[in-house]
Amino acid sequence: MLADLIFGADYLNGILVGMIVYLATYYFAKYAWYRKLEPEKITKIYSTGIGGFVMMFLFFWILLFTLYSIGV
Repeated sequence: MLADLIFGADYLNGILVGMIVYLATYYFAKYAWYRKLEPEKITKIYSTGIGGFVMMFLFFWILLFTLYSIGV
């Protein structure tokens, strides 16, 4: 079950899932959308987006862990 993988006894499972999702979206965006942009703009997009991704991931990780702990 995915919930047991993410909310297992070790916090590294959640970090690993976050890294896998980030890398998957990174390569998808790189090959699907950003082929025609200059390298400077691509670097700016990635460096701007990683902060938002980390904050969103932490928010949802805490929210889902809280809901999982109370049994919802």
